[in-house]
Amino acid sequence: MNQTIEVGAIFNLKINKIGINGEGIGYKDRLAIFVDGALPEEEISVEIIEVYENRAVGLLKEIIKASSFRRTPFCPIYEKCGGCQTQHMDYEKTLEDKRDLIIQAYLRYLPHKIPSKLIKPTISAKHPLNYRNKASLPIQKIDGKNRMGMYQKNSNEFIEMDECPIQDDMINHIMKLSISLFDELGIDGINGKTKRGYVKSLVVRVNDDHTEAQVSIILNQKSNRLSDFVKMLVEKEPRIKSVISVLHTNRHKIGFFEGDISILYGRDTIETKLGGYTFDLKPEAFFQLNSEQADIFYQEMVRLADLKGRETAIDAYAGIAPVSHYIHQSVRTVYAIEIDPASCASARLSLAKNHITNVKILQSDFKRALSGLKEKKIDIMFFDPPRTGLGDDTIDLIKGFKPKKLIYGSCNPSTLAKDISKLIDLYEIKETVPIDMFPYTSLVESVTLLSLK
Repeated sequence: MNQTIEVGAIFNLKINKIGINGEGIGYKDRLAIFVDGALPEEEISVEIIEVYENRAVGLLKEIIKASSFRRTPFCPIYEKCGGCQTQHMDYEKTLEDKRDLIIQAYLRYLPHKIPSKLIKPTISAKHPLNYRNKASLPIQKIDGKNRMGMYQKNSNEFIEMDECPIQDDMINHIMKLSISLFDELGIDGINGKTKRGYVKSLVVRVNDDHTEAQVSIILNQKSNRLSDFVKMLVEKEPRIKSVISVLHTNRHKIGFFEGDISILYGRDTIETKLGGYTFDLKPEAFFQLNSEQADIFYQEMVRLADLKGRETAIDAYAGIAPVSHYIHQSVRTVYAIEIDPASCASARLSLAKNHITNVKILQSDFKRALSGLKEKKIDIMFFDPPRTGLGDDTIDLIKGFKPKKLIYGSCNPSTLAKDISKLIDLYEIKETVPIDMFPYTSLVESVTLLSLK
C-alpha cells in the first residue's frame, strides 16, 4: 500500500490526461490519482477516498482552474447516472482523447513505438444525441408510481429518469407509454426495499426507419393483467410489432434474457436495415447500438481489407454476421463463427432474406470451428470480440493459420494493444481507425489492419 498519500487527504492537483473510463488523471508524489469529472489542463481540489499500491482515487471538491474544453452537461441527471462519462467535455475534444487512449495503449503494451500517423483521427458521429437503438432500463415502484431509471455507478442506488437524451426518441416514447400503462393497470415495478413486484426491467429496440419496435418485459413474477397491458400498448403505438416476456426469477443469473421467454404479441423478431442489408433481430441477439456509426465501422473493415474477390475469409465473433453481409460480394467464401444460438438463428434468417449464399454459419467456439477448417487456406480473418479481447488460445490459432491479413474491430484499447503485442512477431500494424460509436461515453471503438510480415 502506498504510504505517502492517505485516505482523507485534501490537496490541489493538476490533471494531465483522461483515463480509459473518462476520469481525469493527475500525479502526486509520482502516484496516479483518478478523479471522476476532472479534465486535462484543470487545477482542482481533491479529497482522496481510496488508496492502492499503484494508484489512488480522488473526489472532486472544487475546480480552481477550469479547462477551456469544459461544457455544461445536457442531461439533468448526468452526474448521478453514470451511463455517460464525457458530457462535461467539448465533443471534438472527446474525439481527440479517444484517439490518444489508443496511442497510449500502444505505447504501454507494444514492444516498439508505433508511428502515431498510423492511428488516424477519430471518425465523429454526425448525430451524437438520440443514437441508441436499444435500451435496457430497470423499473421500480417509488412513492406509488412506477419509474424507469439507472443504477448509479458502482452502487445499487436507483436514479430516476424521465427520458434519456442519448436514446432514440421513439424508445423514450415507448418507455414512458409503458410506465403509464403499468400505473394504470396496477402492474408494479420492483420495490427497491422488499424486492417484490412484477416488472424488473424494460428492454426496447427500434429499427432504422422507426417503422418497427420490439418490447421485452423482464418479469420477477407473472401478472394476470399483462395481456391487457399488451393490448393497450399496441393500440396506442401500432409500430410495436413484437412484445416478449421473460420470467427472470433467478437473481444470481446475469442478463435480461436468462429465463422463460414467451411471445405475447406479434413476431419474435423485428426487421431493420444496415448498409443496404435487412436483418431480423431477435430480442436477445447482439446488434450494434448506433446504426449510423456501425455502418461506418463495417465500411472501414471492408476498406482496410482491400478484398480482391478470391479470398476465403473468417468472420469470428460473428454475432448476427453483419461483417459477413458487408464482405460477401468481395470474397469467395466466408465462414462466420458464433457460439450463441440466438445470434446464429438471426444470422441465418438475415442471410436468407438478403439472398447471400457464400456465407456458412458455424455455431461453435473459435477453436472447434477452426479444427474443422484446418485443410482450408484462410486468406483473411475478421474479428470483433468482446471487451476482453481475443485471448491466448485464439491468438495461437491465428498464428497457426497465418492469414495474410487480420482486421481487428475493437471496443477496448487496452485489450487491443495486449493482443497485438502477442501478434507483433508475425504481423505489423498498417492502420488503426478510431470510430466514435458511443458519443459522450468513454468507450473507444476502432478498426485495425494487421498484415503478415
